[in-house]
Amino acid sequence: MSPFINIFDIAIPVYGLLAIVAAFVAWFVAMLLSKKKKWIDSGDVSLAFLIGISGGVAGAFLLRPITKLVEVFIFWGRYEFASASEFFDYLFGEIVFYGGFLGGLIAIVIFCRKYKIKIIPLFDIFAPALALAHAIGRVGCFFGGCCYGMIMPYSHPLSIIYPAASLGAPSGVPLLAMPLIEASFLLILSIVLAILLLARKTPGLSASTYLIMYPLGRFILEFFRGDIIRGNYGLLTTSQVISVLVFIFGFGYFFYVRRKEKHCRL
Repeated sequence: MSPFINIFDIAIPVYGLLAIVAAFVAWFVAMLLSKKKKWIDSGDVSLAFLIGISGGVAGAFLLRPITKLVEVFIFWGRYEFASASEFFDYLFGEIVFYGGFLGGLIAIVIFCRKYKIKIIPLFDIFAPALALAHAIGRVGCFFGGCCYGMIMPYSHPLSIIYPAASLGAPSGVPLLAMPLIEASFLLILSIVLAILLLARKTPGLSASTYLIMYPLGRFILEFFRGDIIRGNYGLLTTSQVISVLVFIFGFGYFFYVRRKEKHCRL
């Protein structure tokens, strides 16, 4: 379980390598699904995918400092004596999935509205691809040592012990294999979303199912995380607060799509 893999004596981060693999897999799945459903031109899918990747990278890096600034403002007493370097390290230093998700979502919506590309079928195609890519990314988290779980007994079947070379997780301590648990959840979700997309003719079903099921699963799994750098608002972590908002949005999106489809039939 090393965070690096040696290729021609060059140490390559496994997390970064799997992130690239995840992007290519997501593109391949999106293209395959678009050709199966024929709801939207495959060229538009590719362009929207690239736009989404660009917005996602920006959002993944920006969400942490944005949420941390809000947290610092609310709980200033915790940070008023921190040095400039400590404060900078606290604001930056990790990429956040929800930031990538929101950044990619905003970028795709702007792109689609400008060039009059149908958003609803595009989101349906992207949903299973995103879930699968996220699953691969969580495997990268497992190797990198981030997003680790809470401390568990040594005998627990789902506990893992990270080596000293781990980039984030404490070494020598049995931790719940949270990245692999979430990866398994995302893999199952991706399969379910693909089945819904291919088996049903209902627009918006795949995307709305993702928007409801992923934040629900993420909200629950957050209780079993062991890393404390994510920040919190009262009893909830930053990701749980965002999960609640995305969950509510998912239901709103589902009813919006259903209402839109009903009016189009009339």
